[in-house]
Amino acid sequence: MHILLSDKRFTYQPRFRFIKPKDQQKVKVKLSNNLVLAFGYKLNEQLNYFTMAAEAAFMTLNPLDRQQNQFFIELDLFCDEQENINLQSESTSVGLGYSLGVALAYRKHLDKHEPLIEHIFATGEVSSSGNVHGVGHINEKIMGALNSMQKYPNQAFTIFVPSANDTDITPALLNEVTSKGGSLHTVKHISQAIQTLLSHDFDGSVVAEALTFKGLCSFDPYDAFYFFGREKQIADLHTLYNEKPSLIKVHGVSGSGKSSLIKAGLLPTLLKEQPSLKWHIAAPRQFANSHELLTDFVSSSNAGFSVILSMLEIPIAQFVDSLLQQNTTYLDEISAHLTAHKAQYIWFIDQFEELYDLDLNSQVLRSLTLLGQITPITMIVSIRSEYLHYTDMIGHDFYVTHSLSAKSWINIIEHQSIALGLSLESGLAQTIQTEALKLSHGLPAVEYLLTQMHGLAIKTEHPKQLTHAQYYQLNKLTGVIYKQAERILSQHEQLTEQFFELFIGVNLNGNSYAKHVDFPVLIQNYPHLKELVNELIEKQLIIRHQVHKSPPYVKLTHDCLITVAEDLSLDQQIWPRFYIWLNDKKSYLQWFHGIEAKFILWKQCINGAQEKQAYALSKYELREGTKYLSQPGTVSLQEVRDYIMQSQQGYQSSLEQKNKHQKRQLVSTSILFCVAFGSAIFAYLQKQQIQEEQLKASNALASLKETVLINIDSLEPLLTQYLPTYQRKYLNQHLSKLIESVDELPLSDVDKLRLLLIRIKTLRQDDSSHVDTIKKALDAVQNKLATFTTLTSKSNAQTQVIVEFNYQLGALLLKHGESEEARRVFMEALVLADTIAEKSNKIQLLIIEISTKLNIIAMDSGDVIPARVELNSLLADLNSLSFPKKTIQQVNNLKVDILRSLALTSDSDSQAIPLLLQAKAILEAQLDNDPNHLTLKYNLLRTYINLAESSSNRAESYNYYESADEIAHAYSIKDPDNIHIQVAQLLLATRLGKRSVAKRQFDKAQAYFISGMEIAKKLRKLDSTNIDWLGHTAELYSAYAHYYAKTNSPSMSMKYYQLAIETAVQLVNQNESNLQFANLLQSIYSKVANHLYSSGNRLSAIEYFEKAKVISSMLIQKQPRNVSYKTSHRKKLFNLGYINAELEQNNTACNYFLLGKALTEKHIINNPSSDWLKARDKFSYKIDALNCPTVIKP
Repeated sequence: MHILLSDKRFTYQPRFRFIKPKDQQKVKVKLSNNLVLAFGYKLNEQLNYFTMAAEAAFMTLNPLDRQQNQFFIELDLFCDEQENINLQSESTSVGLGYSLGVALAYRKHLDKHEPLIEHIFATGEVSSSGNVHGVGHINEKIMGALNSMQKYPNQAFTIFVPSANDTDITPALLNEVTSKGGSLHTVKHISQAIQTLLSHDFDGSVVAEALTFKGLCSFDPYDAFYFFGREKQIADLHTLYNEKPSLIKVHGVSGSGKSSLIKAGLLPTLLKEQPSLKWHIAAPRQFANSHELLTDFVSSSNAGFSVILSMLEIPIAQFVDSLLQQNTTYLDEISAHLTAHKAQYIWFIDQFEELYDLDLNSQVLRSLTLLGQITPITMIVSIRSEYLHYTDMIGHDFYVTHSLSAKSWINIIEHQSIALGLSLESGLAQTIQTEALKLSHGLPAVEYLLTQMHGLAIKTEHPKQLTHAQYYQLNKLTGVIYKQAERILSQHEQLTEQFFELFIGVNLNGNSYAKHVDFPVLIQNYPHLKELVNELIEKQLIIRHQVHKSPPYVKLTHDCLITVAEDLSLDQQIWPRFYIWLNDKKSYLQWFHGIEAKFILWKQCINGAQEKQAYALSKYELREGTKYLSQPGTVSLQEVRDYIMQSQQGYQSSLEQKNKHQKRQLVSTSILFCVAFGSAIFAYLQKQQIQEEQLKASNALASLKETVLINIDSLEPLLTQYLPTYQRKYLNQHLSKLIESVDELPLSDVDKLRLLLIRIKTLRQDDSSHVDTIKKALDAVQNKLATFTTLTSKSNAQTQVIVEFNYQLGALLLKHGESEEARRVFMEALVLADTIAEKSNKIQLLIIEISTKLNIIAMDSGDVIPARVELNSLLADLNSLSFPKKTIQQVNNLKVDILRSLALTSDSDSQAIPLLLQAKAILEAQLDNDPNHLTLKYNLLRTYINLAESSSNRAESYNYYESADEIAHAYSIKDPDNIHIQVAQLLLATRLGKRSVAKRQFDKAQAYFISGMEIAKKLRKLDSTNIDWLGHTAELYSAYAHYYAKTNSPSMSMKYYQLAIETAVQLVNQNESNLQFANLLQSIYSKVANHLYSSGNRLSAIEYFEKAKVISSMLIQKQPRNVSYKTSHRKKLFNLGYINAELEQNNTACNYFLLGKALTEKHIINNPSSDWLKARDKFSYKIDALNCPTVIKP
């Protein structure tokens, strides 16, 4: 075994000596006297590395070897060139060599097979779990192996390096290794290296696990060497087992240690007495149903059934069916065969309560009892005490107390630590013991605390010592579990409800339980949860497990987190966040528990709607389901929402079919009336029944009318509460159905208008709909407005409703680009508002809102200066007027709109920045009070983008873009259909990509551009003509083209520039009067021109600058006061003059410079800014340099 070094001249060879252990510690290490002297001040550092390597090697042994053996091993190092041992400080790369050498030494010590290959080289850092991490100087180290093998020409050798270094190794070096008879392997875990060396002789563990405490996991049979503190209960359970009961039910509260007592207490005790004991462990949730659970046991080689059944020619499925029916047909003969073998059998079913979560009437326990009575098999189940009443009086009960003695706690804390080679700071065990005695869930808390403390210790200079500092850092014993969970979930606040709903169920009796969640399906359907779940796995709060060839699943590691004490207050609960969530969702979760089996079958259907309908919700299930669906935030999982809605659609469809059938029956009855008198009587009765139904329907409609009239006022608080949240999409659906359902009711026109106002408000907030959807909804609204006839004589209250309706309608039109129509609606609203004699605070605020929108429209059309004056006046009014407290948020939002509009039309960035910072401060203050308010978040996102665009400081600009991107990312996880957020992400991908190109971070830039392309593709599928995102797509193409230009890919660069032009032309053709589209096209022409000029193609550059100039000239004709348009046109004139001068086309160049100077001097008369004064001087200098005439030549 050779350890590779950064000095390629030599390697170090580890040699090991085993010492007889004299204590309980499983793995103990020491360094030889020579190494103690050689390492000097680096002694402790290298001893820690060797300890970690030895423990990692120990965990690669199979569980039986770990249970039966302990090792005290000494390390010595020898240099193959007789050099002194001299390792640099923090030489972590020796870890893989240490660990691999120790692993092979363990196997030799246990008389196991050794590798056939003699020359083994290794480098890599190894953690205590056996994971291998990358190192530096990898090529030099491989060259060291080649140098060492020069002494052994033509002999095979193997080199192991970290997978993380795979791409760092030069191809030439790899070829040299191969040509000299060597093989190089990259590994992520030490067990991969051992498997490579031993092949089929490897009998160890391939799971990456560390030699540490169990955390929230239960102890396994081979963990008995450090299972302490339960000696009395082990002995009592052993005594009960010796009484030969057919079934033992081990019960206790969650966290009392039931599973560990059986697996690490009873089973190892019995194995010492009966080495031939056969045992099998299973848990119900690992299987789809009881049949699979029993099949797993019967098929197990340790059960002894499969051979006997095969001999008797009885299919296993047939036997299991018989057993579930409590039929004893085969049991006597099987018992005779098992008894003849004189072997004892134990079958342990862990967490047996999971069977009752699936089926309250499960009879599996009776089948198991029958099996235990007739055969020499002892059935043992563990079950939470609150489920014990389901088991009736079957079997013998054994209670596991959760209250341990002070001595037991000390044994658990101190003896476990000793077995793991850890030391405790003086008094620490007593500190933990004092807290543990106060807790009802002490066992899992203590184990988890010790695990986390060990994790902190490993990162220090004293990795084998647990301290008070670590204890307090983890919030002591009382808070360690839930505070870890709380810390992680608080960082993923918007995912909490989805996470809880996926991972936690509530049975019909109200008991919460941890669900098994299919991991691949989870990642496929909820990819945004992956980071959260992985963080919880890392902290051992979630366990990832796989049974046989089934897909891996994840579940909460322990029920203690989701245990609720009904008689305790919120502050006394183990995890307050969960307690609050459970109280809010309990009735829904119980309902879902009852229909979950049908839901799973519905999801599994692949043959279309007809097959799915067979598993749809029944009428009564649907009644409850739609109730929960209509409650904002109750159903967090979209697939469950889809299930309820599709079931509802199917039910409505079946009702329609039933009604058609009844009508056909009525027609048939009318025909039969002409045939026979008896049929006539039947038809008369049918008619009477129909009339009764019509009367009932009329009464119901009248009642509905009254209800709706009463509830119109109560809908406003709902809008205020839920429209700014992630629940607004569902609220919109609910309100839309409500409004449509009362459309034909005899409401007053004002009340109908109030309902339409609610509809408009929800449409304004529904960002998952694009323009076409909105237009259809608006057309429907306009059609309904045309039917209103009694809105002419209006009270002040009615007028206010109409004014607010027009404002909301105008705002919706403006949001979707219909500025002229919006202006007309706003003007109507303003005129109508002026007719109100006594203006309330609400109407005053409404007038300011309408005036703000009108001035924003004026700004967009070029009337910047008067609009700016008016907006400043409105801002002053907002600051001076006194508004009710409940409207403060509305007032602040309006201030933000005005500040942003003033900033975006400022003459300079220095004027814009203070205004935007004011807007930012207002929004951040509001979000401190209401962190989940979506409108505020979106406005802050847009403000960050505005700040980024206005800032002259590139680093500051980049930070603003990143802040905006962070909000957009979090927003998109919770509301993935939100089109405005997707458009913002498209813009941000472009801007951040541009910034990364500027910093020459090309990999990062490409990642941004690719994500932007994916969003653009998604939006284009939604609507290939939508103006909301075509503009950003054109900008993305242009930026991507610039990226390719910078990475020396001219053909790809021109390809994306051409796509940018085509997209911008498409926009212009869709609306030739839209000046923003024209401006975008001319800016892309200019970028292409600059690219061509930089590539040396001046003539083509002039061609594209000319195209851009034509458009910019048109823009300043349309909006002569627009400074941005004039600045763009001025730059094009200068560029065209400059390039023509370089081509010695002086007359043409002079014309451009003279045009530019005339434009500049005209602008300076009213706007003498420094930029324009500098531009005039540049034009004058060029005119003088070329001796241009004073008159422009035609």
